[in-house]
Amino acid sequence: MKNKFSENYQNLIKIYADMHNNGTIWDDAESTFDGKSLKYFFSPIKQIIDLTKSKSLIDFGCGKAKFYFNKIKINKTEYKNVIEFWNIQDYFLYDPGVDKFSTYPNIKMDGVVCIDVIEHIPPEDVINFIDEIFHLAKKFVFIVISCYEAKKQLPDGRNVHISIKNHKEWEKIISKIKVKYPNISPYVICSTNRDGFEGGFTAVS
Repeated sequence: MKNKFSENYQNLIKIYADMHNNGTIWDDAESTFDGKSLKYFFSPIKQIIDLTKSKSLIDFGCGKAKFYFNKIKINKTEYKNVIEFWNIQDYFLYDPGVDKFSTYPNIKMDGVVCIDVIEHIPPEDVINFIDEIFHLAKKFVFIVISCYEAKKQLPDGRNVHISIKNHKEWEKIISKIKVKYPNISPYVICSTNRDGFEGGFTAVS
């Protein structure tokens, strides 16, 4: 995988690793990219898992993956973690910026989840990155992409969301990649601001 991506991408991984380890002016290290966004999609992902009869999942860009190790509550029912709620048998956590999750998943699983990651990828690497997500899936991919500037900046002053497109542009890109993977169902949500989502689509050929 490493050779497929630009030097800019490799440098960003080092920057994010530093932010994970040392925090930022906005958050301490423990709270920086801790995987909190996943909570908004517990139930949609559960619906897809049930629909596709999936038993395994990769979280690609999981951050610190807080909900995989802590109790969650759904409709007043408490679960020991999100894996129990999803009722899957196996999972793999991957984030190159977090030491303990930095091993690349050289194995396919039924689903691949990628939430609030793609907008952080350099524009020249976006297509290869999304292709990797599809390549690792057997049944479905679930992708959430932010289409607006973030509050945070990189140390060099760039906004952390360095690949910003509208939902129609993302739909076009992902639909083209989907052609290579006819057996994979993509579920994609584009968030247009910090308060809501639009442009959710399933690009099925």
